[in-house]
Amino acid sequence: MAAAEHAYLTTSRLRLIPVADADPADVVAGIGHYDVARWLGRVPYPYAEDDARAFIEANADHAGRVWFIRDGEGLVGGISIDRELGYWLARTAWGLGYATEAGDAVIDVHFADPAAPDLVSGHYPGNDRSARVLQKLGFAYTGRRRVQSQALAQTVEGHELILTRAAWAARRVIEIETERLRLRPLKEADWRRLQQIGGVPEVARMMLRLTVPWPEEEVKRWIASARFRGRPGYRLAITLADGALIGAAGFGPDRSLSYMIDRRYWGRGYATEAIRAFTADVFARFEEVAAIEADHFADNPASGRVLEKLGFQRIGTGLGASKARVERAPNVLYRLHRGSV
Repeated sequence: MAAAEHAYLTTSRLRLIPVADADPADVVAGIGHYDVARWLGRVPYPYAEDDARAFIEANADHAGRVWFIRDGEGLVGGISIDRELGYWLARTAWGLGYATEAGDAVIDVHFADPAAPDLVSGHYPGNDRSARVLQKLGFAYTGRRRVQSQALAQTVEGHELILTRAAWAARRVIEIETERLRLRPLKEADWRRLQQIGGVPEVARMMLRLTVPWPEEEVKRWIASARFRGRPGYRLAITLADGALIGAAGFGPDRSLSYMIDRRYWGRGYATEAIRAFTADVFARFEEVAAIEADHFADNPASGRVLEKLGFQRIGTGLGASKARVERAPNVLYRLHRGSV
């Protein structure tokens, strides 16, 4: 089980803190909404500050197993792996992907212990939001279970799910090899090399979120925001056979392709080689993906030539934004359909 060394966890947008660090009034403001409490088993409704204080006191010694979730605005939820994976989000934080982001972090903590068992979770019938979160995290349905709901004052027959260690591990491993290249998950230790590649005008201006200069913390946040979790929304390092990092490729949750190559390696066919293998892996890995979207700024025709070599079809034009540009600029839109290459 998780140790106290994991009392504080940081993701790309969130800070997970021990419950003892929270103000009970903030907890009530989040969990005290009926639309939140009604989906939770051990949470009464109405929920008062005395309830929050009792919870904090009962879990004060469970740092590294029970957390409150904070974003840039304040406390927005709670999550635990005390007996099983459980979580809640304030009504104002729904639809932002916070549950999945926090869930990834605490699940990694759980399975970092070699002796940790498979992880159980569940949701009530009708809680489609929670169902989607658990499925994104890799949980699979195993049956039904009866749960006493304090907020509803009744017993509910809910769905039970499980995430096995094997399933968790499989969703953290990916490697793609070509004749000259290897694509692997990005690591925090890659930050300095990525900074050298992406933090220059020639590259940053062609990307969405890169800047010149590209600060260390921003690079690390960029890496953390798109770790491979077995679902769309990840980036991989592009390396030479000797391990030298020369770029990165990404597949977004919106089914979009992105990539960058160190300017010193332009003109050698590395982008075409890497992205041909990358897109083939996407289609093989995700059966639900029917097409991959891509675009490039109009002043980057070399990227268009790469996409056309790979079978992408031009579908229109638009305006794109880059943090390294002062204004939005014309771009060209492409699509690659499954089975078209």
